[in-house]
Amino acid sequence: MKVSVTKGDGWKRTLEIEVPPDLIEQEFEKTYLNIQKEAKLPGFRPGKAPLDLIKSKFREAAKEDVIESLLNSSYRQALEETRLQPLNFPKVKDVKFEPGTSLFYKAEIEIQPEIEVKDYKKLKLVRHMHPVEDKEVDNAVQFLRDRNAELRPMEREVREKDFVVVDLEEFFRQNGKPANQRYENQLLEIDPELMLKQFQQALVGAKIGEEKNFSVEYPAEHANKRLAGQKVGYKLKVKEVKEKILPLLDDNFAKAQGDYQTLLELRLKIRESLEKRHLEDSQKEAESQAISKIVEKNDFPVPETLINSYLDYLTEEMKKRYPETDEKEIREKNRKGAEERIRWEYIFHQLAEKESITVTEPDLENRVKAFAGAYNLPLDKAREYLAQTKQMEKMKESILEEKVLELVLSQAEIKEERKDK
Repeated sequence: MKVSVTKGDGWKRTLEIEVPPDLIEQEFEKTYLNIQKEAKLPGFRPGKAPLDLIKSKFREAAKEDVIESLLNSSYRQALEETRLQPLNFPKVKDVKFEPGTSLFYKAEIEIQPEIEVKDYKKLKLVRHMHPVEDKEVDNAVQFLRDRNAELRPMEREVREKDFVVVDLEEFFRQNGKPANQRYENQLLEIDPELMLKQFQQALVGAKIGEEKNFSVEYPAEHANKRLAGQKVGYKLKVKEVKEKILPLLDDNFAKAQGDYQTLLELRLKIRESLEKRHLEDSQKEAESQAISKIVEKNDFPVPETLINSYLDYLTEEMKKRYPETDEKEIREKNRKGAEERIRWEYIFHQLAEKESITVTEPDLENRVKAFAGAYNLPLDKAREYLAQTKQMEKMKESILEEKVLELVLSQAEIKEERKDK
């Protein structure tokens, strides 16, 4: 058998394969014998019809089977001989075959990129250090107060910062026809920074039992495609008015948040947690810089097969969460990011191989224990869940990437700079 390979754009390859007549004849003989075993012809018991008769009656059927069989077997043999690793199923074209001659065809494929990573040592990086400001601690404490606030029913008109329970009806057009949607017992916060002004104007000053009618004109680029570009009518009825009552900020409040005796102790713990988060953010920033620099220094074309596969998955996940999202827009916005991510995956795997970095059993066991602790699961249940949801392999990949980045950063020249928010 003869095989030649022609390079195309990027990682596209065309295999030109020629199967000689003797192999074709052998395949025909084998096919005729298989047909003979099953053939039912008048005057002969199954499997007893003469081979010459089988050949004359089933030549075309045999020819189709032979070509299909030879295409599969010769393609596999061609991959073994050329040591190519295809990413996709072959596109077979230009099939030529006449009795007594060779079978000739072309198989178009995309192969795994073959790269040699360079320039990943002694990267010049900047790690920005963010000191924790008192305002951040104040905001965290305020968040805890908001979370522990009481929504106290009030017998008065609606004011800013109140919470209201309403029955709401929405009037819009769908597929060119009038439509409406009713929502009952909706809890709304009268927050001037978050709530549409039309809702604020309708609700502030309203009393329990009062009904309001108003409309909102949504811009064409509004996130909700159902409402985008429409003038939508609303009818609502105020059912309850609630005022948010914040707990006193004292030692008793601190005790209610956990194992703290004083408000000062709570604030110090919050500061410690924020410092840890800032360090993690600085580390992630340095890692991101390293990835960008290595990818830039090791540019190579990404196979379209991999880009399309990545974008197919991303689009499917986005459509599950946001059904009205435009698929073309998703693919266009995320194509560049997909290419960079795929490049980096090839690069860090090659780096791991080059530097003999592997994921050990203790590595994986520690990560599973951390997962179990984070979700308050027994260790055996955590393993079972990870196995069933096929996340164990993803976990290994994540650990491998982390270990590669740890090596890269240990060899980098990192300058630390203070950066105030």
